[in-house]
Amino acid sequence: MGRSRSRIQRAKSYRWELPEPEAATVDAEGRQRWDEARARSIAWAIDAARDPRVVYLDTETTGFGPRAEIVDIGVVGAEGEVLFESLVRPERSIPREVTAIHGITDADVQDAPRWDELFDQLRPILKDRRILVYNVTFDRQMVNQACQRYALPEAEADWECAMKRYAGFAGNWDPRKRWFSFVKLEHAVRAFNGQPGGHRAAADAIACRTVVMGMAATPPPELLTPEPLVPVTARRPWQTLRNEAVLTAPGTLARWAHASREFRTLLEQIPVELREKPGASGTWSPRQIVAHACGWEQEGARRLRLLAENPDLPDKTYDIDRFNAANVEIRQRQSWHATLDEFAKSTHAFGLAAARLPHDARAREWLQMRTRDLEAHCDEMRQWLDSVAIA
Repeated sequence: MGRSRSRIQRAKSYRWELPEPEAATVDAEGRQRWDEARARSIAWAIDAARDPRVVYLDTETTGFGPRAEIVDIGVVGAEGEVLFESLVRPERSIPREVTAIHGITDADVQDAPRWDELFDQLRPILKDRRILVYNVTFDRQMVNQACQRYALPEAEADWECAMKRYAGFAGNWDPRKRWFSFVKLEHAVRAFNGQPGGHRAAADAIACRTVVMGMAATPPPELLTPEPLVPVTARRPWQTLRNEAVLTAPGTLARWAHASREFRTLLEQIPVELREKPGASGTWSPRQIVAHACGWEQEGARRLRLLAENPDLPDKTYDIDRFNAANVEIRQRQSWHATLDEFAKSTHAFGLAAARLPHDARAREWLQMRTRDLEAHCDEMRQWLDSVAIA
């Protein structure tokens, strides 16, 4: 715990400057796609920068896969302070080719604590935190399998990926994956005049924070708005009037798309402290409302895909109360941002499935049902937010 932190100090000192876009797509559709992804990444980063639960974590390991072990771990707080830093003694030797990457040798870790010897100190630091990681899939796997190796409980926390968010921010479109390419941390941190952490855990965790704070400080792009919005004056963010021109325009799909965007926009404006607060719709919290909406959008997409394959498919009846309760329950442990991401994917799938059945009466019924549900939840949440604000 007492080793030199020169690498950490180097990564911590940076001067933020607006980065130049590395790969702007020239066509209008591509530009709009990048603007939307960039705006979402900036909104996420702003929220993370304001959340006191946030910590940044990084690990260095003996390699990849189920036998890999952690040899260095660092956790950094919301203000950039190092909360935990330690080398870790693995059960196996560190391969020479891995040492060539992070510089940690068997001699460096021979007197370090094993994972089970340091976990009691680390666990309370991670408990109930929002853990931001640059490539969360890898580091979460390493932490979880270290706990499994010593029969220790896994960290009770929400894990989120800063690398995925920075991909949308940077805008390097990969046509094969149909998504933006991931960018290495050493390149991402340089975009904000930061220094790479040199593949040491605490320094890389600070570099991850630099990327998140840099995104949060970036002015969001001006998104193209296809429909004219009703002017709003002297209102709270959630008190937006519904655009009647859009509602009365022909096209059930267009009305559903507008309701979905309105729902998502309202959710992104809900303060952190109210996201799990009951009462937004009956006994549900805002996050439980999103969980319920995810289930219906996914079910709608599934049914419409089946209808496209078999137009004679019989109708299905639902026990609505049980369906709602089940969808809230299965997402009980999801974080706010994971639930929002799932909702975005669900609405995308539902919209595509509905668009393929433009003249089908049952597709129209699904769209109308989902539109009414989303609009009703928007109205309920606005009233609830007003009452909470007054209280």
